[in-house]
Amino acid sequence: MLLLTSSLCYPAIAAAQTAPAAAPEASAPPAAAADPNEIVVTALKRATNIQQTPLAISAVTAETLTKQNITDSAALSRIAPGLQINENANGGSRVIIRNLYATGEALVGIYYDDVPLSGTGGVSNDAGGTQPSLRLFDVERAEVLRGPQGTLYGAGSMGGTMRIIFAKPKLDRYEGAIDAQINTATGSDGAIGRQVNGMVNIPVIKDLIGVRAVGYYDRTAGYIDNTLLGLKNINTNKSYGGRVTARIKPADNITLDLMAVYQDRKGAGTSWNYTEYQLTGKKFDQTLLMQQPQEDRMKLFSGTLNWDMDFATLTVAASYSDRKLQYKFDYTPYFAQFQSVNNTGGLVPPRTAPPEKIPGYNTFLGDCNAGVIQGTTCDGPGYQKLVNGYGNSTTFQPQSNKTSTEEIRLADDRHDFKWTVGFYHSYRKNYTESILSPADPVTGVQLYPIGFPTGNVYTVGVDTVGLDRTIDDRLEQYAGFAEGTWDATDKLSLTAGIRYFNYKKRTTSTVLIPSYIAGNSRQAPLTTGGDENGKLLKFSANYKFNRDVMFYASATQGYRPGGVNQTLGLPSYAAVYSSDSVWNYEAGLKTSWFDRKVVLNVDVFRMDWTNMQVSASFNNAFGFITNSSSPARIQGIEFDTAFYPVDRLSLKLSGSYIDAKLKGDQALPSGITQCPIPYDGSTGCATIAAGKAGDPIPYSPKWTLQASADYSTPVGDDLEIIYHGDLSYRSSALTTYNLPLYATKYKDGPGGTPGGAALYTLPGFATVGLRVGLEKDQGRWGVYLFANNLFNTIGLVNLTNGQASATQLGWRYNGNVVKPNFAVTTAPRVVGLQVMAKFR
Repeated sequence: MLLLTSSLCYPAIAAAQTAPAAAPEASAPPAAAADPNEIVVTALKRATNIQQTPLAISAVTAETLTKQNITDSAALSRIAPGLQINENANGGSRVIIRNLYATGEALVGIYYDDVPLSGTGGVSNDAGGTQPSLRLFDVERAEVLRGPQGTLYGAGSMGGTMRIIFAKPKLDRYEGAIDAQINTATGSDGAIGRQVNGMVNIPVIKDLIGVRAVGYYDRTAGYIDNTLLGLKNINTNKSYGGRVTARIKPADNITLDLMAVYQDRKGAGTSWNYTEYQLTGKKFDQTLLMQQPQEDRMKLFSGTLNWDMDFATLTVAASYSDRKLQYKFDYTPYFAQFQSVNNTGGLVPPRTAPPEKIPGYNTFLGDCNAGVIQGTTCDGPGYQKLVNGYGNSTTFQPQSNKTSTEEIRLADDRHDFKWTVGFYHSYRKNYTESILSPADPVTGVQLYPIGFPTGNVYTVGVDTVGLDRTIDDRLEQYAGFAEGTWDATDKLSLTAGIRYFNYKKRTTSTVLIPSYIAGNSRQAPLTTGGDENGKLLKFSANYKFNRDVMFYASATQGYRPGGVNQTLGLPSYAAVYSSDSVWNYEAGLKTSWFDRKVVLNVDVFRMDWTNMQVSASFNNAFGFITNSSSPARIQGIEFDTAFYPVDRLSLKLSGSYIDAKLKGDQALPSGITQCPIPYDGSTGCATIAAGKAGDPIPYSPKWTLQASADYSTPVGDDLEIIYHGDLSYRSSALTTYNLPLYATKYKDGPGGTPGGAALYTLPGFATVGLRVGLEKDQGRWGVYLFANNLFNTIGLVNLTNGQASATQLGWRYNGNVVKPNFAVTTAPRVVGLQVMAKFR
């Protein structure tokens, strides 16, 4: 099936036609190719028929991706139950499987073939929130493995693993493809987006060396405006890049695959004022006094050797990735509360409390009396003058992620005992600079690098930089793993696996220019670290009643590393946090009926999550991570079906029901006090939505549903009209723990402004896609019309509570100043025309 947990593909699809022996992970067993209509996957790091793979796994082919107009991995949530991919306003995405949600290191592993990818940590160590998106043109298939994959995939696969398998060079023929489209989005004022993808395959030396090159250019039609700055379509993105792969086959039993990838995207922050829409009906208005540009660039190089040594297959894979993510965002909300001038359009009343109550007063006083600060008096009024001079603050955070990985493994699947053993190593260096300075009040452009202090003296009224610090964060991981499957009978198979891991975290921080509001001081390079080791286990059994019915049950374990917080002013005993982990217990049934005209798969699971990493905010300004005192339990059911009632018609339906809740009460680390809610400017405290037993995990919809229908009508001369429709649904979810507290504190505001639970709820939503076209020779060439999000649904995927931080807003409602929620939402309706052709 194309959409679902464990799927067959009827009719035949391109990915299944690739010989299993060409899979990069291992040589394939002959049985895997028995039926050319079945998808062969390599989730177990060896080729297997998807219906006989004892995992909850989705696999979609290039044909399915094309039909649903999915060109980017961020849209894969439309094809697998329990999968969410939520765009981050500042770049990248957070991937969630089975409602396993938290900040910190990624909870879902992303692999580009054999290469693991990760996000950048930033100042809050939230690498899981900036995972990269991947271009999906000329790929063989995408695999989504649900549940922990700890023994084979290691850290970061607690919730599951998402794999993109790209098409490999052909050694015996020339071929090419081109795919182009124009489109427009509702709200873009007629702006036209355009996209071009191309591929060429060249057998440099027939049957010995082949090269495959892919290139793309994509310019989207933006739809978000900024009425305060008078800017239109600010989220127009321009991206381009490509991939070059080479396959070398010096002998029948040796294959070497080399790859180089480049991706570059330039755009802007995508959050917009959702409260304004609720009150006035105006959509997609950012209403900020500063621009928020972004750039995301990735370089990736890898090599994979497969050598069939008769007794086993040796696989050696190595990679190097270099990703740069940089963005600017409004930081005024966090510091405006300490200013006695109105920098936020009236959202924050001028400060009346003594300046001595601002967190950074003592640091200011020490530096001022030492002559480091000039141009003001060394007292309360002098300090307030400095704080007011910061004005509207913008943060610029350039981040880089440079990662090298190596994996060596031996595997054999030709006998009753199938086994895999291997060794893995990775070294990741994240580097972040955080610069806080004002923005030009007319253009909204950050005033950087103007205003840096010289001679180590900060002059009030001349120097305007509010903070400059750097973070050098390094994570090194080692692992050894083994997994074996014993076919005890021709029906019963037993599997056991183990992975030993060791990681080292070292973080060096430097404060070049202190934040005299937050209270930190100048700091020479300071290194803090943490080490941890342990093991992950897997036990599984499956029973094949016949070729069409299989039952499996498993107990699997997963984890992700801990880290070191870089929160300014945080007590030292809260600096380091440890890893968290899950045990997953699962049972599933995979079935086919009526000569495989019906496919029905279902699984049930329970995950116990311990030592959870949760996020908090110190002084309501700087995020940090701590380990929760409460475990969580996530349990649910996932299903998929596929129907092929008549020729040329296929119907597919998948979905999940998942209940994710805390089992106990959460608390801050001992010694850190909870800030008042709503925050009143208190210092030395932390803000955390401390969940109570029974609270649902944030961003956890109970229901997801995916459906699609495909039909074609022959019109002669190998021509046919194809019809496709798909639907994706997720139910409502909360964005915070402890909703009763927040709903009480924030009741509906004056003039009917939204409050209460509405501030913390992501409503459920569904999106519908349609595609119709004329094809020749099953896609040799085609012309298509398509519509994504046909009914122009506004689906919230992220919501920032404006009551806790006074984000810029230049309007009032019914005579009252409104503190807005800013949302990241699905794109509005996009309609377009697509043409494509393949050449051989």
